Amino acid sequence: MTMWRFLMFLFIPFVLSLQYSYAQERLTLGLTTRNGSTSLPFVIAEEKGFFKSEGLNAIVVIMQNQVVVNGVVTRNVDYGGTFSNFVGAAISGLPVRLVMSAMDGSDHYLVTSTNVKRVEDLKGKTFGISSFGGTPHSEAVMILRKHGMNPEKDVTFLQIGGSSSRYTALESGSIQAAMLVPPFNNFAKKHGFNQLLSFNEIMNIPLGGLAVHTQKMKEKPDEIVKMIKAVLKATDYIRTRKADILSFLEAKWGIKETDVRESIYRDMVGLFSRNGVASDETMNNVVQLVRDTRKSKDDKTLADIVDWSFAKKAQAELKIK
Repeated sequence: MTMWRFLMFLFIPFVLSLQYSYAQERLTLGLTTRNGSTSLPFVIAEEKGFFKSEGLNAIVVIMQNQVVVNGVVTRNVDYGGTFSNFVGAAISGLPVRLVMSAMDGSDHYLVTSTNVKRVEDLKGKTFGISSFGGTPHSEAVMILRKHGMNPEKDVTFLQIGGSSSRYTALESGSIQAAMLVPPFNNFAKKHGFNQLLSFNEIMNIPLGGLAVHTQKMKEKPDEIVKMIKAVLKATDYIRTRKADILSFLEAKWGIKETDVRESIYRDMVGLFSRNGVASDETMNNVVQLVRDTRKSKDDKTLADIVDWSFAKKAQAELKIK
Protein backbone atom coordinates (compact mmCIF):
# COMPACT_ATOMS: atom_id res chain seq x y z
CA MET A 1 0.00 0.00 0.00
CA THR A 2 1.41 3.37 -1.00
CA MET A 3 1.64 6.21 1.51
CA TRP A 4 -1.13 8.10 -0.41
CA ARG A 5 -3.52 5.16 -0.23
CA PHE A 6 -2.66 4.66 3.41
CA LEU A 7 -3.48 8.30 4.19
CA MET A 8 -6.74 8.09 2.25
CA PHE A 9 -7.59 4.90 4.12
CA LEU A 10 -7.29 6.88 7.36
CA PHE A 11 -8.89 10.09 6.07
CA ILE A 12 -12.11 8.79 4.48
CA PRO A 13 -13.52 7.20 7.67
CA PHE A 14 -12.67 10.44 9.50
CA VAL A 15 -14.67 12.53 6.99
CA LEU A 16 -17.57 10.10 7.11
CA SER A 17 -17.57 10.19 10.89
CA LEU A 18 -17.74 14.00 10.80
CA GLN A 19 -20.68 13.86 8.38
CA TYR A 20 -22.45 11.33 10.56
CA SER A 21 -21.76 13.40 13.67
CA TYR A 22 -23.23 16.51 12.02
CA ALA A 23 -26.28 14.65 10.76
CA GLN A 24 -26.87 13.16 14.20
CA GLU A 25 -26.43 16.40 16.14
CA ARG A 26 -29.56 16.60 18.26
CA LEU A 27 -31.77 19.62 17.70
CA THR A 28 -34.52 20.54 20.14
CA LEU A 29 -37.83 22.02 19.03
CA GLY A 30 -39.86 23.52 21.86
CA LEU A 31 -43.66 23.14 21.79
CA THR A 32 -46.32 23.52 24.47
CA THR A 33 -48.11 20.24 23.59
CA ARG A 34 -47.82 17.31 21.19
CA ASN A 35 -51.57 17.41 20.55
CA GLY A 36 -53.47 20.16 18.78
CA SER A 37 -53.40 21.46 15.24
CA THR A 38 -50.62 24.01 15.74
CA SER A 39 -48.30 21.22 16.91
CA LEU A 40 -49.36 18.73 14.24
CA PRO A 41 -46.90 19.68 11.44
CA PHE A 42 -43.93 19.48 13.81
CA VAL A 43 -45.00 16.17 15.35
CA ILE A 44 -45.68 14.69 11.89
CA ALA A 45 -42.25 15.90 10.71
CA GLU A 46 -40.70 14.06 13.66
CA GLU A 47 -42.78 10.87 13.59
CA LYS A 48 -42.94 10.40 9.80
CA GLY A 49 -39.23 10.98 9.32
CA PHE A 50 -39.26 14.31 7.47
CA PHE A 51 -36.61 15.76 9.77
CA LYS A 52 -34.45 12.68 9.17
CA SER A 53 -34.98 12.94 5.42
CA GLU A 54 -33.29 16.35 5.65
CA GLY A 55 -30.39 14.88 7.64
CA LEU A 56 -31.62 16.34 10.93
CA ASN A 57 -31.95 14.66 14.31
CA ALA A 58 -34.68 16.98 15.59
CA ILE A 59 -36.87 16.09 18.54
CA VAL A 60 -39.99 17.75 19.91
CA VAL A 61 -39.71 18.78 23.57
CA ILE A 62 -42.79 19.90 25.51
CA MET A 63 -42.45 22.90 27.82
CA GLN A 64 -44.32 25.96 29.00
CA ASN A 65 -44.77 28.76 26.45
CA GLN A 66 -42.40 31.22 28.10
CA VAL A 67 -39.85 28.47 28.70
CA VAL A 68 -39.77 27.92 24.92
CA VAL A 69 -38.88 31.59 24.40
CA ASN A 70 -36.33 31.65 27.21
CA GLY A 71 -34.79 28.44 25.87
CA VAL A 72 -34.27 29.93 22.40
CA VAL A 73 -32.97 33.22 23.84
CA THR A 74 -30.39 31.39 25.99
CA ARG A 75 -29.68 28.94 23.12
CA ASN A 76 -30.62 25.92 25.23
CA VAL A 77 -33.44 25.25 22.75
CA ASP A 78 -32.69 25.32 19.02
CA TYR A 79 -36.15 26.16 17.65
CA GLY A 80 -39.36 27.52 19.10
CA GLY A 81 -42.67 26.34 17.68
CA THR A 82 -44.84 29.09 19.20
CA PHE A 83 -45.64 32.47 17.68
CA SER A 84 -46.99 35.48 19.59
CA ASN A 85 -44.50 35.18 22.45
CA PHE A 86 -41.67 35.37 19.93
CA VAL A 87 -43.27 38.42 18.32
CA GLY A 88 -43.31 39.99 21.78
CA ALA A 89 -39.73 38.92 22.46
CA ALA A 90 -38.51 40.46 19.19
CA ILE A 91 -40.48 43.66 19.85
CA SER A 92 -38.79 43.94 23.24
CA GLY A 93 -35.38 43.71 21.56
CA LEU A 94 -34.43 40.10 22.30
CA PRO A 95 -32.24 38.39 19.65
CA VAL A 96 -34.90 36.16 18.07
CA ARG A 97 -36.69 36.06 14.72
CA LEU A 98 -39.62 34.15 13.29
CA VAL A 99 -38.42 32.33 10.17
CA MET A 100 -41.56 30.37 9.28
CA SER A 101 -45.32 30.60 9.70
CA ALA A 102 -47.07 27.24 9.99
CA MET A 103 -50.70 28.37 9.79
CA ASP A 104 -52.36 31.16 7.81
CA GLY A 105 -55.17 31.61 10.32
CA SER A 106 -55.99 30.95 13.95
CA ASP A 107 -57.71 27.73 14.99
CA HIS A 108 -58.39 29.08 18.48
CA TYR A 109 -61.95 29.01 19.78
CA LEU A 110 -63.39 30.75 22.82
CA VAL A 111 -64.87 27.97 24.96
CA THR A 112 -66.75 28.71 28.17
CA SER A 113 -68.50 26.94 31.03
CA THR A 114 -72.18 26.12 30.66
CA ASN A 115 -73.38 29.23 32.51
CA VAL A 116 -71.45 31.59 30.21
CA LYS A 117 -73.49 32.03 27.06
CA ARG A 118 -72.18 35.42 25.88
CA VAL A 119 -68.78 37.10 26.03
CA GLU A 120 -70.31 39.71 28.35
CA ASP A 121 -71.17 36.93 30.82
CA LEU A 122 -67.43 36.55 31.51
CA LYS A 123 -67.41 39.57 33.81
CA GLY A 124 -66.03 38.48 37.18
CA LYS A 125 -64.94 35.09 35.79
CA THR A 126 -61.51 33.42 35.51
CA PHE A 127 -59.99 33.08 32.03
CA GLY A 128 -57.29 30.43 31.50
CA ILE A 129 -54.32 31.34 29.29
CA SER A 130 -51.03 29.69 28.33
CA SER A 131 -48.86 32.60 29.50
CA PHE A 132 -49.07 36.36 29.72
CA GLY A 133 -48.31 37.76 26.27
CA GLY A 134 -48.91 34.43 24.54
CA THR A 135 -51.39 33.99 21.69
CA PRO A 136 -54.38 32.85 23.84
CA HIS A 137 -53.87 35.84 26.17
CA SER A 138 -53.61 38.31 23.26
CA GLU A 139 -56.68 36.83 21.59
CA ALA A 140 -58.69 36.93 24.82
CA VAL A 141 -57.82 40.59 25.35
CA MET A 142 -58.91 41.45 21.81
CA ILE A 143 -62.22 39.56 22.15
CA LEU A 144 -63.05 41.20 25.48
CA ARG A 145 -62.31 44.67 24.15
CA LYS A 146 -64.40 44.02 21.02
CA HIS A 147 -67.32 43.28 23.35
CA GLY A 148 -66.89 46.45 25.39
CA MET A 149 -65.15 44.86 28.36
CA ASN A 150 -62.02 45.89 30.26
CA PRO A 151 -59.62 42.90 30.24
CA GLU A 152 -57.69 44.26 33.21
CA LYS A 153 -60.70 44.66 35.47
CA ASP A 154 -63.53 42.48 34.23
CA VAL A 155 -61.80 39.07 34.25
CA THR A 156 -59.00 37.34 36.12
CA PHE A 157 -56.38 35.75 33.86
CA LEU A 158 -54.84 32.55 35.17
CA GLN A 159 -51.61 31.31 33.59
CA ILE A 160 -52.06 27.56 33.11
CA GLY A 161 -50.17 26.26 30.07
CA GLY A 162 -51.02 24.59 26.77
CA SER A 163 -54.45 23.82 25.37
CA SER A 164 -54.63 20.41 27.06
CA SER A 165 -53.96 21.98 30.48
CA ARG A 166 -56.54 24.71 29.85
CA TYR A 167 -59.14 22.11 28.85
CA THR A 168 -58.47 20.15 32.04
CA ALA A 169 -58.83 23.33 34.09
CA LEU A 170 -62.12 24.11 32.34
CA GLU A 171 -63.40 20.59 33.12
CA SER A 172 -62.43 20.92 36.77
CA GLY A 173 -64.22 24.26 37.11
CA SER A 174 -61.10 26.18 38.15
CA ILE A 175 -61.58 28.47 35.13
CA GLN A 176 -64.71 29.49 33.24
CA ALA A 177 -63.19 30.34 29.85
CA ALA A 178 -60.24 29.48 27.62
CA MET A 179 -59.06 29.74 24.05
CA LEU A 180 -58.81 26.12 22.86
CA VAL A 181 -57.55 24.47 19.68
CA PRO A 182 -58.69 21.18 18.13
CA PRO A 183 -59.23 18.58 19.49
CA PHE A 184 -59.83 20.23 22.86
CA ASN A 185 -62.60 22.55 21.70
CA ASN A 186 -64.29 19.48 20.17
CA PHE A 187 -63.98 17.58 23.47
CA ALA A 188 -65.41 20.56 25.30
CA LYS A 189 -68.43 20.88 22.99
CA LYS A 190 -69.10 17.16 23.33
CA HIS A 191 -69.17 17.55 27.13
CA GLY A 192 -71.63 20.44 27.12
CA PHE A 193 -69.34 23.46 27.23
CA ASN A 194 -70.17 26.47 25.04
CA GLN A 195 -68.11 27.41 21.99
CA LEU A 196 -68.87 31.09 21.59
CA LEU A 197 -66.73 32.02 18.60
CA SER A 198 -63.64 31.41 16.49
CA PHE A 199 -60.91 34.03 16.71
CA ASN A 200 -60.94 34.17 12.91
CA GLU A 201 -64.28 35.96 13.31
CA ILE A 202 -62.38 38.75 15.10
CA MET A 203 -59.10 38.97 13.20
CA ASN A 204 -56.98 37.00 10.73
CA ILE A 205 -53.57 36.20 12.18
CA PRO A 206 -50.86 33.60 11.44
CA LEU A 207 -50.30 30.96 14.08
CA GLY A 208 -47.49 28.57 14.92
CA GLY A 209 -44.14 28.56 13.19
CA LEU A 210 -40.42 28.38 13.74
CA ALA A 211 -38.43 30.93 15.71
CA VAL A 212 -34.66 30.97 16.15
CA HIS A 213 -31.89 32.94 17.79
CA THR A 214 -30.38 35.54 15.45
CA GLN A 215 -26.94 33.99 15.94
CA LYS A 216 -28.16 30.67 14.53
CA MET A 217 -29.30 32.55 11.42
CA LYS A 218 -25.66 33.52 10.87
CA GLU A 219 -24.09 30.24 11.94
CA LYS A 220 -26.42 27.61 10.43
CA PRO A 221 -28.62 29.05 7.69
CA ASP A 222 -28.71 25.73 5.81
CA GLU A 223 -29.97 23.91 8.90
CA ILE A 224 -32.83 26.41 9.24
CA VAL A 225 -33.81 25.85 5.59
CA LYS A 226 -33.81 22.08 6.16
CA MET A 227 -36.02 22.44 9.23
CA ILE A 228 -38.51 24.50 7.24
CA LYS A 229 -38.45 22.02 4.35
CA ALA A 230 -39.23 19.18 6.77
CA VAL A 231 -42.21 21.05 8.23
CA LEU A 232 -43.51 22.01 4.77
CA LYS A 233 -43.28 18.33 3.76
CA ALA A 234 -45.28 17.50 6.88
CA THR A 235 -48.02 20.03 6.08
CA ASP A 236 -48.25 18.63 2.56
CA TYR A 237 -48.58 15.15 4.10
CA ILE A 238 -51.42 16.44 6.30
CA ARG A 239 -53.25 17.85 3.27
CA THR A 240 -52.76 14.87 0.97
CA ARG A 241 -52.93 11.89 3.33
CA LYS A 242 -56.30 12.40 4.98
CA ALA A 243 -56.84 8.74 5.89
CA ASP A 244 -53.43 8.56 7.58
CA ILE A 245 -54.10 11.75 9.53
CA LEU A 246 -57.51 10.50 10.65
CA SER A 247 -55.81 7.32 11.89
CA PHE A 248 -53.18 9.46 13.63
CA LEU A 249 -55.91 11.46 15.38
CA GLU A 250 -57.42 8.23 16.65
CA ALA A 251 -54.16 6.65 17.75
CA LYS A 252 -52.31 9.66 19.16
CA TRP A 253 -55.05 12.09 20.15
CA GLY A 254 -57.37 9.36 21.40
CA ILE A 255 -60.34 10.47 19.31
CA LYS A 256 -62.44 7.37 18.68
CA GLU A 257 -65.51 9.07 17.18
CA THR A 258 -65.34 9.16 13.38
CA ASP A 259 -67.49 12.30 13.10
CA VAL A 260 -65.29 14.21 15.56
CA ARG A 261 -62.11 13.26 13.69
CA GLU A 262 -63.67 14.33 10.40
CA SER A 263 -64.76 17.63 11.93
CA ILE A 264 -61.31 18.34 13.33
CA TYR A 265 -59.63 17.54 10.04
CA ARG A 266 -62.07 19.66 8.06
CA ASP A 267 -61.64 22.66 10.36
CA MET A 268 -57.86 22.65 10.47
CA VAL A 269 -56.57 21.36 7.12
CA GLY A 270 -57.21 24.59 5.21
CA LEU A 271 -55.29 26.66 7.76
CA PHE A 272 -51.86 25.11 7.20
CA SER A 273 -49.46 27.29 5.24
CA ARG A 274 -48.31 26.00 1.86
CA ASN A 275 -45.14 28.10 1.74
CA GLY A 276 -44.26 29.02 5.32
CA VAL A 277 -44.58 32.76 4.74
CA ALA A 278 -47.20 34.99 6.37
CA SER A 279 -48.47 38.07 4.55
CA ASP A 280 -47.50 41.53 5.80
CA GLU A 281 -51.18 42.21 6.52
CA THR A 282 -51.64 39.24 8.85
CA MET A 283 -48.22 39.84 10.47
CA ASN A 284 -49.16 43.45 11.15
CA ASN A 285 -52.35 42.14 12.75
CA VAL A 286 -50.49 39.86 15.15
CA VAL A 287 -47.87 42.53 15.92
CA GLN A 288 -50.62 45.01 16.78
CA LEU A 289 -52.37 42.34 18.84
CA VAL A 290 -49.21 41.75 20.88
CA ARG A 291 -48.53 45.47 21.26
CA ASP A 292 -52.06 46.10 22.50
CA THR A 293 -51.84 43.24 24.99
CA ARG A 294 -48.46 44.30 26.34
CA LYS A 295 -49.11 48.04 26.00
CA SER A 296 -45.85 48.19 24.12
CA LYS A 297 -44.60 51.39 22.51
CA ASP A 298 -41.70 50.62 20.23
CA ASP A 299 -40.26 51.46 16.84
CA LYS A 300 -39.72 47.89 15.63
CA THR A 301 -40.54 47.01 12.01
CA LEU A 302 -41.43 43.61 10.55
CA ALA A 303 -37.75 43.21 9.60
CA ASP A 304 -36.96 43.23 13.34
CA ILE A 305 -39.46 40.44 13.95
CA VAL A 306 -39.46 38.10 10.94
CA ASP A 307 -37.05 36.90 8.27
CA TRP A 308 -38.76 34.92 5.52
CA SER A 309 -35.61 34.44 3.41
CA PHE A 310 -35.09 30.92 4.79
CA ALA A 311 -38.69 29.91 4.02
CA LYS A 312 -38.37 31.33 0.51
CA LYS A 313 -35.22 29.28 -0.07
CA ALA A 314 -37.05 26.20 1.23
CA GLN A 315 -39.89 26.96 -1.21
CA ALA A 316 -37.43 27.13 -4.10
CA GLU A 317 -35.73 23.85 -3.16
CA LEU A 318 -39.08 22.09 -2.83
CA LYS A 319 -40.33 23.76 -6.04
CA ILE A 320 -43.36 25.20 -4.26
CA LYS A 321 -45.16 27.81 -6.33
